[in-house]
Amino acid sequence: MTQVENSISQFVDLKQEEAAQLDNLVHLLVELKIIESPEQSFSSLPLETNNSYEFLTEEIEFLQLSPVPLEVCEAYLESTFNSLSHVPSSAKSAEEELEKSVEIFVPFDEIPDNSEDALQKLRQILVGHELALLNNFINKIEEKIIKLEHQIYEPKELINLILPSFSELLKLKIADSKEEIIEIIAPIIDRTIRSRTEQDRTSMSEAIAPAIPLAISQQIIVAPEEVSDAIAPAMGRAIKKQIEIEQNIVVDALYPIIGSTIAKYMAETIRAINRQVEETLSVEGIKRKIRAKLQGVSEAELILKEALPFTIQAIFLIHKTSGLIISNIQRSDAQQLEAEMIAGMLTAIRSFANDCINQSGSITELDAIEYGTSKIILEVAGYCYLAFVIQGEPSKNFIYKMRHTFSQIIKKHGNLIENFDGDLETIPSEVHTLLEELKETEIQHKNKKNSFSPLLIFSLTFISSILIPWGFWQYHSGVIRSLENQTLLALTSTPELAVYRLTVQVEHNKLKLTGRLPNQLLRQKAEQIVKLTSPNWLIDNQILLVEVPADPVLAAAEIKRVTGVLNQTEGIAISSQYVAGKVSVEGTVNRIADAQTITHAFEQIPGVKFVSSAVRVEPLQIEVRFYFQPDSANLMKADLEQKVKQVKFFLNQHPNQHLKIIGYSYDHSSKNTSQKLGLMRAKAVQQALIKLGIEPSRLQVISRTNLPPGIDVTHPLWLSRCVVLEPINKQF
Repeated sequence: MTQVENSISQFVDLKQEEAAQLDNLVHLLVELKIIESPEQSFSSLPLETNNSYEFLTEEIEFLQLSPVPLEVCEAYLESTFNSLSHVPSSAKSAEEELEKSVEIFVPFDEIPDNSEDALQKLRQILVGHELALLNNFINKIEEKIIKLEHQIYEPKELINLILPSFSELLKLKIADSKEEIIEIIAPIIDRTIRSRTEQDRTSMSEAIAPAIPLAISQQIIVAPEEVSDAIAPAMGRAIKKQIEIEQNIVVDALYPIIGSTIAKYMAETIRAINRQVEETLSVEGIKRKIRAKLQGVSEAELILKEALPFTIQAIFLIHKTSGLIISNIQRSDAQQLEAEMIAGMLTAIRSFANDCINQSGSITELDAIEYGTSKIILEVAGYCYLAFVIQGEPSKNFIYKMRHTFSQIIKKHGNLIENFDGDLETIPSEVHTLLEELKETEIQHKNKKNSFSPLLIFSLTFISSILIPWGFWQYHSGVIRSLENQTLLALTSTPELAVYRLTVQVEHNKLKLTGRLPNQLLRQKAEQIVKLTSPNWLIDNQILLVEVPADPVLAAAEIKRVTGVLNQTEGIAISSQYVAGKVSVEGTVNRIADAQTITHAFEQIPGVKFVSSAVRVEPLQIEVRFYFQPDSANLMKADLEQKVKQVKFFLNQHPNQHLKIIGYSYDHSSKNTSQKLGLMRAKAVQQALIKLGIEPSRLQVISRTNLPPGIDVTHPLWLSRCVVLEPINKQF
């Protein structure tokens, strides 16, 4: 060490800073125990005598280092300074340079035992910061690798990683191969739709709603039978539900069909009745009158019986206990009935009536079942009963013969019928013959009707010679009186002509009009009304025009009378004032047509030159509203005690008014729910009124999802949860 310092001091004159750095390096090497300090070297030497001086000299020489050239020291210092100012790129290069530097000063053989610790300390001092940065960088890389593995092997993380690009990948796949995508989705598409429908039925309905009408139309074209088979089971329930919701719509839809059907049937029946009426003055008509008097029934009933003649469709002899068919007699020219099915049905109905309806101790039997224009007559005796399927009303003669024939069958063949077990061969043919004869009673009865005895013909001729002229005169007089009354009623029903006395008479096959009217306009109007009432008659208009100055007193009285008559009309409340030919009218009406009628009625009064109308049209209103709690359709207790009674009082005061009950529920988030909630609220008010005795036909319920009248978004929300009542005239 001393030689190094001497060599440095001899060959180079270092600057002060370089000397300080060199001194620090030397101390560092000493601390690292790479070299020993000069003091320790000399102090460690033992103090020997002169005899041992030679040994000491040799030892010192052995321990001293060989001189180091100046170039080597400069290279070492330069490399050391560079290592302090510029950290090497890696720890390995730093170690190699450190080892080279150490080799300059001390051989490996002279390194102490703790050289590895010293090397670690030197490494920590020289490259410790860089190693820390390197380790930190390596740790960050390891963390990213762990995170990447977590994202790859964890399903949720992998989904979140792929999800942003999934739509683009799916679009590319669909564009490349649509058939593969279809094959993949096809097996689960039905379950997907079903699952989504269960989750959110409303959104699925809104999604497929636009395509449903077109799909149904296309399917009807492709396979109409399949559509019919699919819809048919639900048609009855759908019509029933529609009738519950809106009965008027169903009536309007079915009116053309039902109306024409009923009209056709009634037209045929009326034509048959008309034919009977036209035959009133004939022999048959006179006979009918006599029969009606003798039988104690009206002639109309006999005419109806003749319009709907009595016919036998089938005769069944049925075993009472087992319900088996003993004899089956049916018409060959009509549709054959299912005898076994009818027998079982009738036996079951008889058993039910006897077991459940009859009181204890009483003995009664079911004797007839009516359905439409047909009837089943039952006659029970012994161990069997007769069932007649007929149309029309049977005569007393037929009932008598039926019972007589049935009694013969019971007397002669009662034992065989009692033991009947379903074998028709055990039943004698006489039973069938008797029933066949009973079926022919209808034809024989008609033939008897067509046969007349000479005495009857003479009697009818004599009576007819007297009654026919009298009947014709009565009929003609009745027709004329009916025509005159009908025409006069039409004239008096017209407000403009009701105040005048007009007469109608039939003279020389003409309708003669007589009376007095103030102007030609009313005269012509009277003639037009008569022509519309009796278009097949000639009109003889003998109405006189009388120009009479109007009496102010009479005019005022007439105005007062007309005012009173008009005020009797529901919804009209007016007052009038007559001054110098001018009528001033004030008040209120419910309809615009009533205001026009009022003005027109006063204009027709003689002496009225001008009518000033200040009538206001004010429809009837009910200033009552029912309010509800959120998402509730239950009426409040206070409303049930007060408001409902007010509505009942209003309806009792106006018997010709109906009520429209409008339920409001304002919520745009769920329109279907709001529609149903509004309807439930309206029905709650409807049921409350029905319980108080109001006719259900006078109450109409509807639902709306907009704001009620007079309420906007600035008002409190509870004002929109209400039911509003709107009076309507029953004719609408």
